[in-house]
Amino acid sequence: MTGPGGGYGLAHPSGPGDVDGYPLGVVAERTARRPWRRTLVVSVSMCLLILALGAPLGLLWAWLAPSVPVVGIGHGDITFNDPSPEEYIAADGWFTLLGLGFGLLVAIAAWMVLRRDRGPYLLLGVVAGALGAGYLVAPRIGEMIGRGDYQHWRDTAQQGATYLAPPEVHSLGPLLVPAFAAAIALTLMAGWSNDPDLDAPGARPGYGPNTDEPALDGPEPGYGPGSGYGLGSGFSTGSGHGPGSSHGPGSG
Repeated sequence: MTGPGGGYGLAHPSGPGDVDGYPLGVVAERTARRPWRRTLVVSVSMCLLILALGAPLGLLWAWLAPSVPVVGIGHGDITFNDPSPEEYIAADGWFTLLGLGFGLLVAIAAWMVLRRDRGPYLLLGVVAGALGAGYLVAPRIGEMIGRGDYQHWRDTAQQGATYLAPPEVHSLGPLLVPAFAAAIALTLMAGWSNDPDLDAPGARPGYGPNTDEPALDGPEPGYGPGSGYGLGSGFSTGSGHGPGSSHGPGSG
């Protein structure tokens, strides 16, 4: 073996103890598993945060969904002017649209903000939170708006009196839309990601462990400066094969 000015350079330019040209410290750092405590805390915290966001979702739905016109028939009973009021369908439709947007937004936000915690447990926390927000929190908060006044009117209304009843969700499907949208969005983003660890964008699958170290963006082992094929090697100036050597111009 000759030195940097010799004809061949080092046989292992990356140095002994390296793995595929990457320092062992980098490999160990990036291949280590995430701590279970951090994974659990992030997943549970994300679930609770999304669950709490179900309250403003319910308030927004109660504000947008139309009220249902009802007619009192006495003794706390009511009837409808229209046997199939379109306001029932409109209330479910609004909840479906808002739930779809809610699920997409929380999934994208979790993916962008918690890039170091991406994986199945983040997916579980987001989907569980979206399910709770759409199935439990949002409809209960939204249906509470104006419910007390409506119940009081029912108890005291005379026959023929009219009132606008607050909206209600009448089917199961809209309540599951937020969780469904969040699960689909996170799954698609994970499938389209080119990062095998799902934590650092821009990684190249198949090129070793993910790292932010500049070494991974440099030349491949064996082809950089100081190697057998770069400057200072047997094919560089002063090596015997370049200009000024015994085989170049001006030689004997």
